[in-house]
Amino acid sequence: MKFFRAFLPLLLAAAILSGCGSSDSAASGGTVADRIDAAWQNYRLNEWSLALRDFESAIADTEPGGEDWAMCQYGIATTWAQRRPGEDPKKAREMYQELLAKAPRSAMAPWTELALARMIHLVPVGQDPDYPEVRKLYKAIEDKYPGHLAAKEAFMYRMSTLIASLEDGLMNEAAAELEKFVQGESQEFVGSSYSLLSVVYNMTGQQEKRLWAEENAFDKTEVDPADPSVEFAWAYWNLACISEFELGDFARARKYYNELMEKYPSDIRIHGCKSALKRMDDIEERIREDIRLGRPTARPETEKADADKPEA
Repeated sequence: MKFFRAFLPLLLAAAILSGCGSSDSAASGGTVADRIDAAWQNYRLNEWSLALRDFESAIADTEPGGEDWAMCQYGIATTWAQRRPGEDPKKAREMYQELLAKAPRSAMAPWTELALARMIHLVPVGQDPDYPEVRKLYKAIEDKYPGHLAAKEAFMYRMSTLIASLEDGLMNEAAAELEKFVQGESQEFVGSSYSLLSVVYNMTGQQEKRLWAEENAFDKTEVDPADPSVEFAWAYWNLACISEFELGDFARARKYYNELMEKYPSDIRIHGCKSALKRMDDIEERIREDIRLGRPTARPETEKADADKPEA
């Protein structure tokens, strides 16, 4: 979840400085905070047994119901829920519920409620979640913790269930709520909200709105300058293809094809960009020639349909 992504740079830095992914002696001592930090480091590295060891070592030195205790309890429950192999969802659920009983006002309470809702939402392959119940749980978190990051995440999950229903009424409900959300929110989940809106608009045939949502999603994407693996060639390609094929907006399509070639000159899509630019030039040249000669001008999609017809 977003809450723990913030820890990742610190955890990775600690791993690099220690010279290895994990260490059996790294968290056997130190303060409670040190052991909690080491536990999350091991959790991130999928070192489940070491994460449990560190959380359990730390929780033994905390006061039940306190913030440190709640963090450790959450960590232990989450480790049991997520470890593969050896997961124990029943044990995880009981520990989450114990946390809420003993520390209902702790900083971890909203995340714990979200984790419990997610356990009902994420079911084994071949099973369908109880969507009405899942949506009710997510909405309860939104109402109970307005403005909290966990509430915003619950909102996004609830919207995804409405869209996944493929029912016009529920998809329209999601679109209305997402449109309202992006107008009032300035930071968290704005880009993701525009991406969900794009899905709705595409499924309901609103291609102008789809492009608007895709452009905003791209514009709101957070870029980590320290991560050289991040690239957005796919985004330029997506925007160009929507502009060209869905809207026939060749000017905007050219803009995105050219930006892709300029920013990612060695990308695998470069040949496709050049072919697309030539294709649009050829179509426009034929249209100009038709106009000059006074001939009826065929729409590009009509030309393609005619070209696909088998010869008599």
